[in-house]
Amino acid sequence: MKKKPIIMLLILSILYGTAFFFCIGLILRLAINFIYLRSISLDIQDILKTGVISFIAGVAGGLGSWIFAKIDERKDRKPPPSDS
Repeated sequence: MKKKPIIMLLILSILYGTAFFFCIGLILRLAINFIYLRSISLDIQDILKTGVISFIAGVAGGLGSWIFAKIDERKDRKPPPSDS
């Protein structure tokens, strides 16, 4: 049985994507700071920029997956063409 794409799954996928991209973004910022500056430091601007970028990526990923699931659901509802 397939899960139907409902609004709750959309919200959960957006939250999951945002959290995932936020963690990856912070790790990458720390790595880049360490490579170029030889120190591990984050200020509030870095965290805010990473938060905004991760939110945009999470919303885009969540909406994209939800739209494709809705398209697949609609394709499954169509009757197959009959041969004459």
